Amino acid sequence: MPEVSSISKKNMEKDIIKIIANYSKYWYLFVIGAGICFVLAFLHLRYRVVPEYNIYAKILLNDKKGSDQSSNLETMSNFGLLKVSKNIQDEIGVLQSYDLMKITLDELGMAVGYYYEGRLNEMEVYKTQIPFHIILNDSVPISQYGDFGSFTLLDSKTFQIEVNDAEGNSKKTTYNFGEEIKTSSATFTVFLDDKNINFKSQKPILVSFNNTEELAKGYNNKLSVGTVEKDGGGLLQISMNDVIPERGIDVVKKLIEIYERKSTEHKNILANTTLSLIDGRLELLSGELSSVEKNVESYKKSNDLTDVSSDAARFIQLAGESDRELELIKSQIDGINALENNLAQSSGDSYALITAVGYQNASLTGLISRYNELVQTRKSMLRTAGVGNPVVIEISKQLLDLKNAITGNVQSIKSSLLSSKQNILNNAVSYKSKISTVPTAERALLEINRDQGLKQNLYLYLLQKREEEALSISVPFSETRIIEAPRAYPANKSKMPIYLGAILFGMFVPFVWIFSKNMLNSKVQTKEDIEEITDCFILGSIASNTEKNTVVVTENNVSPIAELFRLLRHNLKFSSQGKSEQVIMVTSGNQGEGKTFISINLAASLAVTGKKVVVLGFDLRAPKLMANVGLTNTLGITDFIINPTLSVNDIIVTYPEANNLFFIGSGTLPPNPGELMLSHRIKALIDTLKETFDYIIIDTAPIGKVSDAFSLAPYVNSTLYVVRSNYTEKAELEVFGDIVESNKLQSVMVVLNDVKLDKSSGYGYAYGGKA
Repeated sequence: MPEVSSISKKNMEKDIIKIIANYSKYWYLFVIGAGICFVLAFLHLRYRVVPEYNIYAKILLNDKKGSDQSSNLETMSNFGLLKVSKNIQDEIGVLQSYDLMKITLDELGMAVGYYYEGRLNEMEVYKTQIPFHIILNDSVPISQYGDFGSFTLLDSKTFQIEVNDAEGNSKKTTYNFGEEIKTSSATFTVFLDDKNINFKSQKPILVSFNNTEELAKGYNNKLSVGTVEKDGGGLLQISMNDVIPERGIDVVKKLIEIYERKSTEHKNILANTTLSLIDGRLELLSGELSSVEKNVESYKKSNDLTDVSSDAARFIQLAGESDRELELIKSQIDGINALENNLAQSSGDSYALITAVGYQNASLTGLISRYNELVQTRKSMLRTAGVGNPVVIEISKQLLDLKNAITGNVQSIKSSLLSSKQNILNNAVSYKSKISTVPTAERALLEINRDQGLKQNLYLYLLQKREEEALSISVPFSETRIIEAPRAYPANKSKMPIYLGAILFGMFVPFVWIFSKNMLNSKVQTKEDIEEITDCFILGSIASNTEKNTVVVTENNVSPIAELFRLLRHNLKFSSQGKSEQVIMVTSGNQGEGKTFISINLAASLAVTGKKVVVLGFDLRAPKLMANVGLTNTLGITDFIINPTLSVNDIIVTYPEANNLFFIGSGTLPPNPGELMLSHRIKALIDTLKETFDYIIIDTAPIGKVSDAFSLAPYVNSTLYVVRSNYTEKAELEVFGDIVESNKLQSVMVVLNDVKLDKSSGYGYAYGGKA
């Protein structure tokens, strides 16, 4: 059992090797099929599948650590109205707002679309990919959206526009670059970007006008803004998809730029309002300080004052503190009064911005900040929507509620300040009564100095605040820091599976074709096909003849086909079992299987070993022997049989290009070749030749058509049956098998002819010597 299993395993391995060898012969079909499908996949991806790209960017808001810039921002957060801290969700909403996107598209000039006319469809291109750009006249809106026409560059100064009218007729018009063009669709100007282009090779560029409002909605739907970290934070990721990566990158860049610009504009509006209020207070205090300084100067001159006693100084100090507190309270009350006036001015539907100056209250500041934000939002909405818009109405309602809350808060603060003022006045009266013992002149001087100091301190404080507000406007630092600049990545799935599938399919088609071909093929192709049909000994295989000469076996020829004939010669010698005389008949099932070619070169192979060989052309019906070797077919076998006066030497022809090689042609074409094959002269011919030649090779007619070969069977020692690869039908080989089994021919051996050489055949090389 183990031996049987080992034999079965070896047979299985042979079968696998055979299958692989059978398919590997057609490697070029697999390469061609895979190549064609790869190209088809490429064309499909190139013209039918529009690739998309993901554009990613990261920005940082409220960055208070990690860089010098963020440190400067934190320092500046105490100046004026510049606030680093923001509500992240509100800022995400601002970045995703429709108005911001529309401004972005308008500034990028995306109201104009550009296309190249491709082989299969139109391909959209970005304005940076073409040599010109179009600037729309903003004062004249676009009246017709959609395809406009094709632009063709003529030279560095002119271009041509081709448009179709309502009836489909084409109209071409030539314009100059920089010239304003007025059409029924839009008014625009075309500018040339690159003057060094090859105008003759420029293809027409199709132009269309886009509705940026609809375009902004589409881009807004594709835009995604979110926090990078799950727990929030100021790090935001902005992403969107676009079929043109350069355009998507520009949209995200411009969106960030406009967001920063709008934020700065909002801050500057509030800061400028504060500056105007501070400037008014400074102008008033400047006049008061000037008057006090003059009083001090004149009073000192008239009273000649130089020092104040320590007791008086202490009481005066206490009184001064009370006065300073009183002055501060007055300043706060003035600020509250100014705020009340500001609130009064923001009446009805005006909704002006309000600012609190001189009084710091977290609750009041928060309400004012929220109120100002809503005022700005309402103004922005009114640019694109009417007063009756539901969103505008809701904002107006919120503004009214905030104004009422601010008014109530101001009244409460004012009441508290008035109460504090009264307490400070009472304390001041007490301190002043204690100073009554101080000389009147000295006391008066101290009061003047104290008044001067209070006004001067207040002036310096307001001046400092004014500088802080000015810095908050001109500060070079941005609240938004770009962490990752916008960059594009392919968004579609990898193309590799498509290419791999195409290659596999391209290889599968030849596989199916080869499999079907093998299953349906009725012709003999390999030795294995012969072995499956008949048990005849296979003498050898002969490769396809790629040389021009019929005689391929010469002394110096070491080609694969010559080597195979030498191998055939050795196999024949082995099969003859040492017999000195050999009469070999070569036949086949049909014409065209190469029996004459085998006869000639087998004889040449025997002749180069020093053997004397003669080839007989017994194919009396279709003689080709003499013509194939380039000899004249004059007297031959037919003449020898018919004319008893002819001797063997009369019909033998010497082959001039090889020693020991002779030929006897078929001679005159007879009308009755079948009867001639029964003549006793054939036996005399062969017996005579045996006396002179070592080998007699008979090239006879195919046995599948006529019975001539059977008439020669009594005279031959061996029969070579030629089977041509991919030519001989398997059914014919089965008929031949029946002939062999009935012993109608002597010592039959099969020669497989016209075998295609490859690595699997084992004959893809030659030995480097002579026979």
